[in-house]
Amino acid sequence: MKELFEYSLIAVVGMLVIGSLLGALMDRPIFMSYAYSESMTPTIDKGDLFFLNPLDRSPEVGDVMVFRANGRWTVHRVVAVTQDGYITKGDANVATDQTGKGISPIPKEDVAGTVVAFGNHVLTIPGIGNYLETGLDNRTKIFLGVLLVMVGVVAFSGSSEGRKKHRKFVRVKFRTLYMLAGAFLILTVAMAIFVSWEKFPIEYAVTSAGGLREGWYLPGEEFSSEVIVRNENLYPMLYYVSAKSPVTSVSSEEFRLSGGGERTIVVDITAPESTAVYSTEVRITAYPHVLPADLIGWLYSYNQMLPVLAILLEVGLVLWVIYLISGIGNEDALKIRRKRTSRVGGVSEVFRL
Repeated sequence: MKELFEYSLIAVVGMLVIGSLLGALMDRPIFMSYAYSESMTPTIDKGDLFFLNPLDRSPEVGDVMVFRANGRWTVHRVVAVTQDGYITKGDANVATDQTGKGISPIPKEDVAGTVVAFGNHVLTIPGIGNYLETGLDNRTKIFLGVLLVMVGVVAFSGSSEGRKKHRKFVRVKFRTLYMLAGAFLILTVAMAIFVSWEKFPIEYAVTSAGGLREGWYLPGEEFSSEVIVRNENLYPMLYYVSAKSPVTSVSSEEFRLSGGGERTIVVDITAPESTAVYSTEVRITAYPHVLPADLIGWLYSYNQMLPVLAILLEVGLVLWVIYLISGIGNEDALKIRRKRTSRVGGVSEVFRL
């Protein structure tokens, strides 16, 4: 029973982490989401985590659903169904979304799913959404996913002898050690990629005294700044440059650097019309050149995390091929014999096979 509970817990947490990561990649909730306002209070309070059934995209009147409206995902209740789509309303709102906010009826293709509920009670976990919003980014989800793989390897690798009530031996298989080493390698590759991602802040002031000091510009004035990108690794990397307004252009949006190489990027900026102190960021996203540049660029155009997953998948496939070729089996790498010496404790002897 204990093993069943442990395996079930690993499976549930793994599904939630993978679902959350897929949601980040697809820019839509998959299995769970959270409320970022009080519009559904008291059914769903702000910050409450709730669960989603992505297969149920045909809710009925009274169901709570997640849908896209005006470019953002919203969780509200269905109050009517028309030929044009669903009429929705937050439980704490006075008017429907189609009246108070001027949102058109929600078509079925904009519905992500129906919120899981038992009777009239929506299943929620209070406050978890506040942490997900501020403390769990896409990188952390990758790390959690790999760590879950490592935990799963350990959990499912025990022999039947090791599960007996009075265990004489604890066995560690060669296969288990290889899979743990592989999961650790994948985690290391992911960390090496994320360490190469950088943000370069460019600070400047817009003032009528533009030009009197370095970094002071007149309203609407066009100026340039430089960003130096260095490849501190020993292997070649592909770099992608992105920046938002008021940046008008960058000299290189994508390029390749060999190990130890560097490049200067010229950033053109148009100063806002309002006088104030501003700060803008230039983001540099980098990937090891282990896949064709066109493929990485194509994946990056959809989401910056997709090339990471593709590279980790490639590493995983290489490790799998090595596993098949090497003939690593289910033999014991370590065998620990436990024998009781007193009522207080026991002594463990380790044998390397």
